[in-house]
Amino acid sequence: MTPRKKVSVLTALLAASTFALAACGGDDEPDRKGSDPASTEATTEASTETTTDAPTDAGTETTEAAPAGDVAAPGTALAFGQPAVVPFSSGDASGTVSVTVTGITKGAAADLAPLKLGDRAKGFVPYYIKLDVTGVSGSAELSSYSINESIEGTLPDGTEAQNISIIGTFAPCDGESFPSGFADGQTFSTCVPYLAQESSSVSGARFAPNDGPYSSFDGKPVVWK
Repeated sequence: MTPRKKVSVLTALLAASTFALAACGGDDEPDRKGSDPASTEATTEASTETTTDAPTDAGTETTEAAPAGDVAAPGTALAFGQPAVVPFSSGDASGTVSVTVTGITKGAAADLAPLKLGDRAKGFVPYYIKLDVTGVSGSAELSSYSINESIEGTLPDGTEAQNISIIGTFAPCDGESFPSGFADGQTFSTCVPYLAQESSSVSGARFAPNDGPYSSFDGKPVVWK
């Protein structure tokens, strides 16, 4: 089945395209959600340390994390720190992994300065979704692939926040792929950046691949708040 492209949520002062930030060079890079990104050269360092946690919704109903090996039902709602066992595929690789969103850290507008976005980032604040990924089965096939594109940040109303597709390194929130030689039982950590307007926040995250029962288009993602 050909994966359906995602379209990022429209936000004020931004075009529908996602920011694609290249660590070097000026060529346009494809946006992970299928929109036409603006290519921007970025340096590889950002000095601002981020420490403020994003708020959580205390009234959100959660379900207990599925035991290892029990795949989470579509639509499962979890608190930060609770794992969800989910199938994951990318290209010809497929396996089952346990995903835990450990928290969301609020950055500072100054973090975006080295990316040279100019007025396109005016009024926006970065948020960093932190997660741990543990191999459950078929893990060896996943080496060098990335799960980051299946993780979405959400606004308080449940809609998707503005994502940033970064090529290269971004010190406040470096995304990691499955390590070479990844094996069942092995865990790695990664980070996914998102943006929210100053008047809002990225308060949740969800596992929402392009297609399948967890898709935000025609399925029910696993949600963390």
